[in-house]
Amino acid sequence: ETAASPTPDVPNYLDSPITSFILTSPNPSPSFYASGAPEPTTQAQLKAKYEASAGEGKTDDDINAELSENLPAIILFNQIDGDRSGAIDKKELKKCLMSLPKKKPVEPEGGWPEGGPPKFVPFDEIVDSLDTDKDDQISLEEWLANLSSLPGLKMAITGALDAETGKITGYVSLEQRLDNLLAEKAKIESEIIAIRGKIGSAGITVFRQIDIDHDGTVSQKELLRVLKVLPRPKGVKGPKVSIEDLAATLDVNGDGAISEDEWIAQIDALPALKASIEEAIDPATGKIIGYRSLEQQLWKLQKNVTELEARIAGGEEGLEEELEKRKNAAQKLVDKGIQPEAFEE
Repeated sequence: ETAASPTPDVPNYLDSPITSFILTSPNPSPSFYASGAPEPTTQAQLKAKYEASAGEGKTDDDINAELSENLPAIILFNQIDGDRSGAIDKKELKKCLMSLPKKKPVEPEGGWPEGGPPKFVPFDEIVDSLDTDKDDQISLEEWLANLSSLPGLKMAITGALDAETGKITGYVSLEQRLDNLLAEKAKIESEIIAIRGKIGSAGITVFRQIDIDHDGTVSQKELLRVLKVLPRPKGVKGPKVSIEDLAATLDVNGDGAISEDEWIAQIDALPALKASIEEAIDPATGKIIGYRSLEQQLWKLQKNVTELEARIAGGEEGLEEELEKRKNAAQKLVDKGIQPEAFEE
């Protein structure tokens, strides 16, 4: 849109009977919108301008001509006024300018009105030309009165108009941003649901808990270790499965180690194992209750050592062998570089 009437290659947004609409249709019908009528904000502005002009004694024909001339620029103003404050600030204007295509102006038929192409105008001068009262806000009246004084801007805007909407192509309004964000939110929520399905109930969290050496895989030894703490599943019938068969089902490529992807893909093929894990999971953490990591195991051993030493110092006998056993087990973990991790028992 521009402050002047639409150019021939831009649809005429003024076909709607603006004056008769204002006079007779305070609540327009859906067919009015379908025919390309202005949006509610623009309609309110047109009504206000009609009433002001009518108050000045202008005829309906004169008012209609004035509104027709200003409508494209009003539509554009409302697009740029992203926060719906009723004015365009520097940030909004700069965003508009950045959305305009960076093309050299094409000479119109009949030559340049000023004898040559529009000159480049710096941003601050554009603001200065539009913001007449220098309050750092460009009002609708300032926009309508001063846009024509910037032929380069006016030409760039006209060349960027969407033929169907009369708005600048590529300039995203708050409503469009909201629609985009909602669409993105829906996509993210869908991904979250899918990921949660993997993380929860015998998923990634459990896999990483079982992988006590943190090498990214679960060995048969680690699998056997977790089986020792799992309860017998309830309501799941079927023959007992050996540790070798469990490992073979999970280890699809047969390399001797169960990867995270293999675990996620194959755990449903072992309903008894999955049910057993789900019964043992702490809902707050998503981890198997009672299954300690090496870090937690070291912390527990060190705690045991301290308690045993205190009991021996208190005169209790027959604990030396158990103390030595706990010390040796703790030292093996320390030698592997394990750091103790406290946990609630």
